[in-house]
Amino acid sequence: MLLWENRAAQYVRMSTGMQIYSIQNQMEAIALYAARRGLTIVRTYEDAGKSGIGIEGREALRSLMRDVRSGMADFSTILVYDVSRWGRFQDADESAYYEYLCKDAGVAVEYCAEQFANDGSLVSTLLKNIKRVMAAEFSRDLSTKVFAGLCRSASNGHYVGSSPGYALRRFVIDDKGRPRMALKAGDRKAITTDRTILVPGPAEEVRVVHEIYDMLIDKKLSMNEISRSLNSRGILNSSGREWQSPAIREILTNPKYAGSAVYARTARKFKTKMVKRARSEWIVKEGAFEGLVSVERFRDAERQLKNNSRAYTEAELLDSLTALWCREGRLNAGTIENDRYSPCVNTYKEHFGGVVPAYRKIGYCGNFQRGRAPQMRKDILERVSSEIMKRGGSIARDRDCMQVCVNDELEIAIVAGCSDPACGKNQWHLRRRSLNRPDLLVAARVNDKTAEVIEFLFIPLLLLPNESWLSVTKRRLEKMKIYRFKTMDLLFSLCERKALQDVS
Repeated sequence: MLLWENRAAQYVRMSTGMQIYSIQNQMEAIALYAARRGLTIVRTYEDAGKSGIGIEGREALRSLMRDVRSGMADFSTILVYDVSRWGRFQDADESAYYEYLCKDAGVAVEYCAEQFANDGSLVSTLLKNIKRVMAAEFSRDLSTKVFAGLCRSASNGHYVGSSPGYALRRFVIDDKGRPRMALKAGDRKAITTDRTILVPGPAEEVRVVHEIYDMLIDKKLSMNEISRSLNSRGILNSSGREWQSPAIREILTNPKYAGSAVYARTARKFKTKMVKRARSEWIVKEGAFEGLVSVERFRDAERQLKNNSRAYTEAELLDSLTALWCREGRLNAGTIENDRYSPCVNTYKEHFGGVVPAYRKIGYCGNFQRGRAPQMRKDILERVSSEIMKRGGSIARDRDCMQVCVNDELEIAIVAGCSDPACGKNQWHLRRRSLNRPDLLVAARVNDKTAEVIEFLFIPLLLLPNESWLSVTKRRLEKMKIYRFKTMDLLFSLCERKALQDVS
């Protein structure tokens, strides 16, 4: 039987799928290092094709940290090829933090290919921090070089991107400009010296693009009206879904539809928030490939969009909203978008910060928007707390958060939403970081008119991805049957704690 101090786990990572032998080479070097020190590798944590600039998406590293911090790790040492394989974190302190967590749990981290021993000495500490900074700098330098290369490729008239867009397809040419083959969705070019351009797609899609320009320029229709016209005839966009204004705007404003190669319209570095770049900063090569519309037609569309995007006064927006209320008897995003005389929802969001503030200004309150949701959450929370305590459980509650800790082990958060929004949009948008990392989310579906709870959804933390939205839609509800309950009896029974004499 192996002694605990002789048991080791290895963590290996490669950043791209092109590094075919990277994982294998790391494992061979780690195996040799372990053999020389009498260690036996009992666990392997592998992140293949994962960037090292952060921990997001690196499930193996996250699993390793969970095992170490939970005290369930059956090894005393973690073997990593070098500092850069542990990560190219842009903040060197983050890299040190994860290593410290391991050390604090009694598990050492050793770098097999480095020229220093990770023994906590002054020399090793200095060298390790230098290596961390160098690893981060390598990522920044590589990002700069890749961006420059992509800009150069776009300026030469090549397409730089993944999805070509509606009515366009990717086509591969060689370094001499000779045609090779068309690419399907998900395909990649096989030869690095080849380049990609855009070509017209199916004739029926090209026809739809021309029709969109005609409706805007000749018929003076708004983007909402164009999308409604296409949807009424069952025409789907490139994603196989109904048309929305942003997809129409993309066709009318992206120069690629006029034959220009365009790059760097947006910028996002190291998983930061994406930002729109000024038009003067775009990389544009006109006449790079065959356009679906002429340059003149594209310019006409730009002018028409500028005329359409006139600035509404607050009085005009509120008058339009009041008129719609009188005609329809209710207001929501769907009624606003579907009304040909009303400005779009985005206009209200830009002017008032949302449609609800605009509702308040005209005195309109939706059935479920009269402050009912916060009170409903409080009522449910009080019921959960009272019932669990009756059954012998303990409750720790944060006054400023609709969340409780049950029996010092289970974090439960409470939300409520109307069961059937008239606009047909998602019932709930939940961002996990806005909650205090609950283990279980109790979502109450409430009748919009009677304020009665229709059912409860018990959603585990695993379904709340890190830093992402969870949207509960009608379609998703059908797939969540195992999480849907008419009562909270199951939750109460799970949290019940019986006295010792009852158990005996």
